[in-house]
Parts: sequence; structure tokens; C-alpha cells
Amino acid sequence: MNKFWQILINVILYGVLVYFAYESIFVDFDPWFAFVVVFVLLLALVISIIPGWRAPGVSPGEYPFDD
Repeated sequence: MNKFWQILINVILYGVLVYFAYESIFVDFDPWFAFVVVFVLLLALVISIIPGWRAPGVSPGEYPFDD
């Protein structure tokens, strides 16, 4: 799949989660649904950010040090 389409699908999915969070917090207050939606949103963001924190200089398939 093309990288552009992956980014577009992720933006749409994050937009849907933000919309559900807004609806459940401000429009029709439902604290449990809001908690679940915000938790899923934060978990998705953390999972997408963590690989950059762990190994910023090592690419997949590359041996990280010389023998």
C-alpha cells in the first residue's frame, strides 16, 4: 500500500477518535466511553512514537556495532 494512503487512513482514524472523544465529553457526557476513547487515542500515539525513542540511529537489518 502506498505511504500516502496509510497516512490518510491514519489521519481519518485519529479524526474519528477525536470526534468520539469530543462528543462523549462535551456534547453528551459519558465518562466511561470518553475514558476508553481517550485511552485508545493516547495508546495509539504512544505506540507510534516509542520506536523513535528506543533506537533512533539503528535501521532494521543493520548490525548496530562493529566486531
